[in-house]
Amino acid sequence: MTSTPIKTHGTFQLETEDNKTICNLPTPGDDGGYIIGRSDDPGSYKPDIDLSPYNAHEEGVSRRHAALVSYRDIVQIIDLKSANGTFLNNERLQPEIPYQLNHGDTIKFGNLAIHISHTEH
Repeated sequence: MTSTPIKTHGTFQLETEDNKTICNLPTPGDDGGYIIGRSDDPGSYKPDIDLSPYNAHEEGVSRRHAALVSYRDIVQIIDLKSANGTFLNNERLQPEIPYQLNHGDTIKFGNLAIHISHTEH
């Protein structure tokens, strides 16, 4: 089975293991990206993609857990030195190193598993 890289022209969707849609957003371009994590209890910090509604605190998601960025037209994920790690298809990612994302990958933020899919435009 070949992997299809997530390109920067299109949209991506994140879903929980029980198929609840977390977000449906444009893929990050060269001008930025998305921080994935959980908001603070008092609400002073809110990441671009907030996993708080999905028991993020209990599942070990850090406030600033990971980032989705673009490099050479491919979407990549970077662990931001999270306390409980980021896993891509069950492989733990090294902090601050970009990893290519492919359509259908499973990402775990701590113990919270998320599936990513992509639609090109």
